[in-house]
Amino acid sequence: MSVDTPRGTPAGVRPSEVTYDHLIIPPDWRRPKESAPGTLNALFPSEGGPRAEPAAAGSTSPINPTTGPLTGPLTGPLLVGTTARAFAKLDDLIRLGAEDRAVVAARRDEAERALRAIFPPRCALPLVGVATIGSAGRDTMIRPLDEVDIFAVFSAANSAWKRFRWDSRDLLLCVRNAIGGDRIQTIGSRGQALRIVYDAPPDVHLVPAFDHPRAGYVIPDRVGGWLPTRPERHTSWTADLGPRVISAVRLLKAWNRVRGSHLRSFHIEALAGQVLAGRGLNTRQGLAEVFRHLDDVGLTVADPADVGGDLSSYLRAEDIEALAESVRLARIYSAKAVDAEQAGDHEEAVNLWGSLFGPEFPTFG
Repeated sequence: MSVDTPRGTPAGVRPSEVTYDHLIIPPDWRRPKESAPGTLNALFPSEGGPRAEPAAAGSTSPINPTTGPLTGPLTGPLLVGTTARAFAKLDDLIRLGAEDRAVVAARRDEAERALRAIFPPRCALPLVGVATIGSAGRDTMIRPLDEVDIFAVFSAANSAWKRFRWDSRDLLLCVRNAIGGDRIQTIGSRGQALRIVYDAPPDVHLVPAFDHPRAGYVIPDRVGGWLPTRPERHTSWTADLGPRVISAVRLLKAWNRVRGSHLRSFHIEALAGQVLAGRGLNTRQGLAEVFRHLDDVGLTVADPADVGGDLSSYLRAEDIEALAESVRLARIYSAKAVDAEQAGDHEEAVNLWGSLFGPEFPTFG
């Protein structure tokens, strides 16, 4: 599709989907030694911050790890003796491992090196900093690792804001052309980003933004305007939920995948946080409480950063209808499983939870 193609919504595209420009990563995506960092920002780590260690000689490169999807039956029965152990094992299976996190760090570092070389401090569009956002940045992503969201913030200095304020799509075109991409495909959206395609997963979703004095950050929307966003608030809000709730979020995402992936990732995080924050429930009790809430109250939840409105607005009537039966069964089975565990019948509890989570769930024994 040409860059001159009219920017209407493509036929067959759901209006709530995310729109990306698809790029093939250029061969010179490397930072020259003479480039220097720009102004620091509180959202981003310092130059001396922790980085992933390079792979040892002869080891598998962390850039293209073997991380196949965990959606089919396990190769052998994973036997557990308690319900808590079953969930700990499942969380270990679906959570990003050390190798995955090394890949995420490598993608972020590679993006920063390239962008600092392309947009130095004294250019017309100076880069402020680069950060990993989204599920990968909040430790709520589940395997397989297929994409990394990278937030690239530019300064409004040097008249940059005056240049782009009236049509945010020009910022996307500027960044895309500067990177050197040669292939574009629009697939839908509310906010827009650039998708940088690698030979092997994960791809990078690069989100260009301006540091805004009142809105925090603003990113391009699909019609030339700007959307406020506060990824640093999302990160701190999620961290404040604590490890039990964050584990419950990952498990809910695994359940959502088994049931058709009707719910978006951050929508699940916000729902779990709203229901479980400060409750002190264990993981199984927390899941049962979320399913009860979804069945009784519904899917409506506000953006915890107070910038995105109702996070369920993307759902169509057919999505809600398809979810209704899954939620109802999840409420019934999870309540029975919690009761069985409290009664000491871990075999029954594990079997009930397994009926919700599918073949990935460990087996009692």
